[in-house]
Amino acid sequence: MDKVENGERFYAEAHFQVFSEQFNVLIDHITDAVDVLDLSGNLMKVNRAFEHMYGWKESEIIGHKLPIIPPDYLREAESLHDRAKNGSKVSGYETIRMNKDGTQIHTLLTISPLIDTKGNVSGYIGISRDITEQKKAVNELTFIDQLTKLPNLSYFRDCSQAELSKIQGSKNKVALILVNLDRFSLINDSFSQLTADLLLQEVANRLMSSIGADHLLARFGADEFAILCSNISQKRDIIQIVRNILRQFQTCFHVDDHEADITGSIGISVYPQDGQTIDALFKNAKAALLQAKRAGGNTYCFYDKKYEPPRVDRYQLANDLKKAVHRGELEVHYQPIVEVERNIIRGFEALIRWKHHRMGWISPTEFIPLAEETGLINQIGLWVIQKACHDMKRLRRLHGSPKMIAVNLSPLQLENKQLPKQIRDILRASGLAANRLELEITESAIAQNVETAIETLQELVKMGVQISIDDFGTGYSSLSYLKRLPFHNLKIDKSFIQSGKVEDEAILKAVIMIAHQLQKKVVAEGVETFDQFELLNRLHFDYFQGYLVSKPIPVDLLPQYLNQQATKITEIKML
Repeated sequence: MDKVENGERFYAEAHFQVFSEQFNVLIDHITDAVDVLDLSGNLMKVNRAFEHMYGWKESEIIGHKLPIIPPDYLREAESLHDRAKNGSKVSGYETIRMNKDGTQIHTLLTISPLIDTKGNVSGYIGISRDITEQKKAVNELTFIDQLTKLPNLSYFRDCSQAELSKIQGSKNKVALILVNLDRFSLINDSFSQLTADLLLQEVANRLMSSIGADHLLARFGADEFAILCSNISQKRDIIQIVRNILRQFQTCFHVDDHEADITGSIGISVYPQDGQTIDALFKNAKAALLQAKRAGGNTYCFYDKKYEPPRVDRYQLANDLKKAVHRGELEVHYQPIVEVERNIIRGFEALIRWKHHRMGWISPTEFIPLAEETGLINQIGLWVIQKACHDMKRLRRLHGSPKMIAVNLSPLQLENKQLPKQIRDILRASGLAANRLELEITESAIAQNVETAIETLQELVKMGVQISIDDFGTGYSSLSYLKRLPFHNLKIDKSFIQSGKVEDEAILKAVIMIAHQLQKKVVAEGVETFDQFELLNRLHFDYFQGYLVSKPIPVDLLPQYLNQQATKITEIKML
């Protein structure tokens, strides 16, 4: 039991005495800030950690109101104290408090009632922990590319959309410039990961120097950068910028005792003629970028309608997708999810696969967006849930495990108001208990319609269904979402697990600490090496999945896998 829990037990006892020597010694050994208030809200006691954290000496504030609450948070604080006055305890509440010099501090707050010898509430005790650095780290995860320290896709899209809204009706134009490094995979194959990373950092520096401070530069792919150029009046202004960029690549890169000749291909779309939304501009800039690649690279292309791929292929593929379920072309494969500490399989994640009758295996990154565009995603998504539930029920009957099955939800499925009823019907038909089904949603799915998402998720949670936030850190990560959403598990995107960077490990520590403080479990995705597994142990992850244990497995092979898995997982732990 830690010091905070000891303190809570002590002040909760009926014979509690605020100014007893034992109490004073106890709270001065608690590393979190402690304040004791009477029912009128006047301070009776603070500990040393409080003085250090907030800059107030006890002698300055005893008998006065708590001076650490910003004016905008006074009503909130009054509400929290009212809850304690009624005998309720407030735990893990995230809010803002204020240092003596006015600096705001992000805190995790616990407020409990003080009970006198007659069993009545006589005051309150508050315990606050400074989470400013952790919140800063999580916010950095949200908006900053950790390698180059440039804005990431999430921040870039938000700024771009705001810029488009601002200039509507004006004569000014906005250019979206995509820069992709030519044949960068050869750099990765030839040099160490460290050298490749240093080269990307140098590329970012040169791009920044070529566009100046008036335009927004971001990185959101391994070797892809985006530039938003505002207040453009003429096409030649854009041409000047892209020529400056290409000129930066003419000089050889010298990094870590290596020389590298790097060139870039550039695709450009212009608002409003090439698109009036950021999605349309991205789509058309990518089409122009592809044309620059086809021209041999080291050049630029403006978007032209002739660059659009033929629509007949996608139309035919969409028709084939409609028939794929009936043809038996869709399959569900299952990847194990392993509990880190006990080395047992907790469950499986269900992953859809499509083996086309003519073209063979088609990547989900190709057919899932097509399913969403054509309205097939609800039908296919429900089929996957139904198949996964029936498969897991059968597997539990034959083998006695696994405990749960995780299935991904599309953002469009989350908007379907009938989803809770449909899942209830699937669970009833399959016989699988609701708490053995886990639905995974991405941060972007939540952000599209927060209130609708929360309402749907709350209804699912009431049924007993488990909820996971998937690919955390790649989209709209927000502590406010973590506080508001009804969820059980947080899945960390594999890019943070696989990077091996010190700064990523620091961010992981912060996210895990916050998740565990909220009593949520943390899952690592994409674990492929023993070094990454050691990272999980060091940072106290709860679960993991990845090729280190197994690739996704067809359902027919699961019984055999479960019979053999114990030996493999034990070997991983021993190593």
